[in-house]
Amino acid sequence: MSKLHLVFGGRVKDPRTLDFDMKTVEVVGIYDSYSAAEDAWRAAAQRTVDDAEMKFVVVHLHRLLEPDMEGSVTGIARPKAPAG
Repeated sequence: MSKLHLVFGGRVKDPRTLDFDMKTVEVVGIYDSYSAAEDAWRAAAQRTVDDAEMKFVVVHLHRLLEPDMEGSVTGIARPKAPAG
């Protein structure tokens, strides 16, 4: 099975949470590698960098579809910004 990753985002009610306003959710795409998903996440996040209420995330679909394959389900993750 491919390691699929979903990138999506939208406006959140509180920037410290993942409580999305469903009217604003935007699906960026589904990618077959974390690297490609991270690139898409970075591009989407950069477009909205000045809006603190917009947030984009990477969902590890492969972990949700086959949790035993990875050992545990972690769900949604935001890639860490590179140092410097």
